[in-house]
Amino acid sequence: MTNCPFDITPYTQSQNIETPNIFNLNYTNQEFWSLKSRLVDFIKQEYSTEFSDFVESSLAIMLIENWAFLADTLSFKMDQIANEVFVDTVTEIENMFRLAKLVGFQPQPPIAAKSLWTASLNNQILTDIVIPTPFDLSVNAGNQSITIELFPADADNNPILDQDIIIPAGNIVNASVVGLEGKTRSVETSGTGAVAQTINLSQSPVIFDSIRVSVDGVKWTRVDFFTDSQPRREYRVEFDSNYNAYVIFGNNRAGLIPSKGSKILVLYRQGGGNIGNIVSGTITSQTIINVPGLNYGVPVGFRNYTKGQFGYDGDTIEDIRAKMPAWARAQNRCVTGLDYKTITDQFATPYQGQIGKSTVVLRNHGCSGNIVDIYVLALNGPDKLTLAGEELKVQLEENLNNLKMLTDHICIRNGNVVLVDVSVDVILDRFYRKFEEELRIQIERRINSFFSLQKWDYNQNLRDNDLIKALSDIKEVKNYEITFVTNDSNNGGSNVTTRFYEIIRPDVINIAFTYE
Repeated sequence: MTNCPFDITPYTQSQNIETPNIFNLNYTNQEFWSLKSRLVDFIKQEYSTEFSDFVESSLAIMLIENWAFLADTLSFKMDQIANEVFVDTVTEIENMFRLAKLVGFQPQPPIAAKSLWTASLNNQILTDIVIPTPFDLSVNAGNQSITIELFPADADNNPILDQDIIIPAGNIVNASVVGLEGKTRSVETSGTGAVAQTINLSQSPVIFDSIRVSVDGVKWTRVDFFTDSQPRREYRVEFDSNYNAYVIFGNNRAGLIPSKGSKILVLYRQGGGNIGNIVSGTITSQTIINVPGLNYGVPVGFRNYTKGQFGYDGDTIEDIRAKMPAWARAQNRCVTGLDYKTITDQFATPYQGQIGKSTVVLRNHGCSGNIVDIYVLALNGPDKLTLAGEELKVQLEENLNNLKMLTDHICIRNGNVVLVDVSVDVILDRFYRKFEEELRIQIERRINSFFSLQKWDYNQNLRDNDLIKALSDIKEVKNYEITFVTNDSNNGGSNVTTRFYEIIRPDVINIAFTYE
């Protein structure tokens, strides 16, 4: 990545495949009034000489309406079932997970927010201060109490889960401490000797890549599939729609079966989500640590010197709806630019965050036909993007190297966010002054939907007419006057343009009302 030139001229750029939006399937196309009308017409046609009392108050009409109601109910149920078997129209998250399982797609589980901490003493101590891990801190985040667990950090600021935090003798500060939102849980059970023994981890949601399994003290390895038919110490993990996790063992042909009576220990972490994205320097705590050889406890203070970031609530039904068709087209290999984009967009790590948006560029030089430039930005909160860390890009490159064509050379680079201040002047009749708050909520909801990250990509321009179109269904408003402001004085007003490595995100949104 360090040898990638800065200035390139793109020959072509990855583009999403646009498919028509299907909101609802009217599978049977039947409803009460049409059914009633058809029943009446049928009786008139078939029994015209035997029956002619079609007055609304008659007993016959009452029976016809009952039949029409039953048929309407059955029709609605059939329509509902038909909608639940298609990705575009499914409405229940549990059914979406079933569809994902059919094609082998794995929705992204919750990710714990990570922050860096200091552990400090008031005075030097001539012996090591050992702080057992995980060390729990109860923290108030908004109106909710959360738990942050502290672990020692390695050189890449990843947590070392099986070591204690140590303040070396003679030092007063250890700044290599990482905090992870969530709480460690454990399940102890015995092997049954049965094929495909399954252990339910009932404390949900289970955090992404936090499960560790040992059998009789020996660690086993997690795999996505038992594909090579080898009896190894391996296990799989599946999630349900509530992100409860299930640990599944093999059958002695594909994955070993834990022997009957063996001791199985499962450690995992519960939590995850945006709620762990705390503000830098806002949390301080102190505890007393007992030190062998001393007759008194030593006070140790903790403070977060970075913000919490990368917390993710887990894929919603809309996330899966957007990701799964693209994943199925890529087929877990990188051949086209869209394949690279799909795999990159869905790449996530447990401690270094996940990719929020990417674009793939082919250079406009004959000798560079095998060089793939990938511009990335990391996801950091709902619809927010930030620069990707070096470790995230390194892990992404390692993943892509396993999926790319042999002759391709990958350059991973930072994309650029164009922050836009949006000013919306709403012009309406003075009669609606008393409804200002309700109208403000409606406008804010539509603006947030308009700028939803799923709807934006690199090299996509912003026009005031597009935003006005998104607001046009609010009938009370006479007119909108919209202005955009960016850091570039030449790029704003009614139109904001971007280059191939830039993506627009809203910064400050101001809504003002003018009454006439």
